[in-house]
Amino acid sequence: MNKFKQLFENKKGIIKKLGIIFNKPCSEQDITDLQSKLSCPLPSDLIEFYTFCDGIETEDFMFRIVQISEVIDYLNELKSNMLHFAEYMIYSDQWLIQLNEGGSYEILNNDHETKEMTVQSNSIFEFLEIYLTGGLFSKLNNNNNNNSFWDRLNKNLG
Repeated sequence: MNKFKQLFENKKGIIKKLGIIFNKPCSEQDITDLQSKLSCPLPSDLIEFYTFCDGIETEDFMFRIVQISEVIDYLNELKSNMLHFAEYMIYSDQWLIQLNEGGSYEILNNDHETKEMTVQSNSIFEFLEIYLTGGLFSKLNNNNNNNSFWDRLNKNLG
């Protein structure tokens, strides 16, 4: 079974709460088109995600994983080994994937204090798993006022 399908099947309650809508899976041609425009092959888990669904839309501050067609549209704005992956509030903030040699990758986001790109995760599955613990601005622990998605990602890297 596709690991992303399994992840989402196990999180039906939070998926309903966040208003997540799954796009139809992308085609093999979509994957081929994207790979032909990049300087590196796509990681297998990115292919696995997009063949499960071609991005997601949510009611959680309009957070979404962008569709491959949009990824392709924005490739010329980034380095040849980078692509858009996720955003919220109509590109108020965004996460990029930087493809590295050997098939590894990093999910990057702006540090909102320094404005520098920082590594948020090395796994799309982990990125989504952490998002599904409560969305963008969860207050899962009343004693901790810093439990946003960004904080949860950073704690996981530590």
